[in-house]
Amino acid sequence: ELYQLLRLTPEVIDFYLNDYIFPKTARHQGLKLSATGQELGGDLLFPRRLGFSGTPADLLPLELGAPKFEPGTDAKVLATLTDPAVVTIRDVGSDWDVRSLLRAVAAAEP
Repeated sequence: ELYQLLRLTPEVIDFYLNDYIFPKTARHQGLKLSATGQELGGDLLFPRRLGFSGTPADLLPLELGAPKFEPGTDAKVLATLTDPAVVTIRDVGSDWDVRSLLRAVAAAEP
């Protein structure tokens, strides 16, 4: 009877999973390290950096300064994104929803 009363209680489920199931079945770290992009790319952790890629220019750590792109880079990106050999347009209609759009993307031929 006690089981029936407590089996769906969130606190009981949390206790059971964290104290019995996860320690036996999952790799668990007692300490978790984390850092933001600003912390990783800024002067706080590392006084020197060789590169910091994959981040939009307006999100780069301030210590890195403004990005210096090779002349013509922006035009090359725009040309690639508008090249019919790379990108095609498909009208999804006005009645599209997230599921129909994802189905269409998943079924698309490259």
